[in-house]
Amino acid sequence: MKGKDKFTLEEVEMIIKLIKRKVVASKFEQRAIRDEIRSLGFYFSDFSSKKGYTVADFESLILSGQIKIVDGDFKPTTSDSKVNGKNLSSFQSLELNSLLQILKQNRFDPSTDNELNIPDKSGNYLLCLRDNSELPKVSITPSFNLFEGLKVIYTGIAGGSLRSRDYRQRFKGNNAGRSTLRKSLGVLFGYKQIPRDVDAENGKTKFDRMDEIKLTDWMINNLIMFYIPTTDFDTIELKLINHFNPPLNLKDNHNSINSEFRKLLSRLRSEK
Repeated sequence: MKGKDKFTLEEVEMIIKLIKRKVVASKFEQRAIRDEIRSLGFYFSDFSSKKGYTVADFESLILSGQIKIVDGDFKPTTSDSKVNGKNLSSFQSLELNSLLQILKQNRFDPSTDNELNIPDKSGNYLLCLRDNSELPKVSITPSFNLFEGLKVIYTGIAGGSLRSRDYRQRFKGNNAGRSTLRKSLGVLFGYKQIPRDVDAENGKTKFDRMDEIKLTDWMINNLIMFYIPTTDFDTIELKLINHFNPPLNLKDNHNSINSEFRKLLSRLRSEK
């Protein structure tokens, strides 16, 4: 993190005034204003890969808990920072529409974006297929819900770090034995499971080295990730599962739609 994530109310008010000036300033003036904002410790790139930001974006970071106020309560100044007219203080009180708006602001393309754009913080993530990408074909074809026009396949939790747990371990870890997502995708491809550990009797499995490399390559070139840094990940995961019914989510997914596909996936995962 280049800046900081804790501010006084006075600092927040100064940052808001500077952002208001920045959005109407010329490009030449924007550079100087941005330097003033950074001198107060706020770097928007610490929280999102989105280009450019508004007061509403800044206030959403406060309302979501990503930015903390150390000496008082914050009252939003923009209508976009409210849900049903109520001021919010944490992700626990955020409704689904607000969660989805924050997800939209945090889009990560593993084929082009720098992994350092992903916060080294706990949170939730949503994985979608790119345009024209499809899951491996099996005997049952699942139904999909869309986010930003893309098919949602999975939502998950990074209890420690979105960067290390979500991206590095799931996309680049080359070990399906440590990722339920990789395991599910691999069995859909028909990859053979092999023991993950020296103690083969513990039942933990992965795929052989070449299959793991192929799986990593497919994920990087076929998936798009959206994320939310938060500590309230359990509550948010249930909201996202209930809303999107991602076909690769087996735990806590009780939707009758895709139930047969989930049974097939569970059976494939259990085959050793």
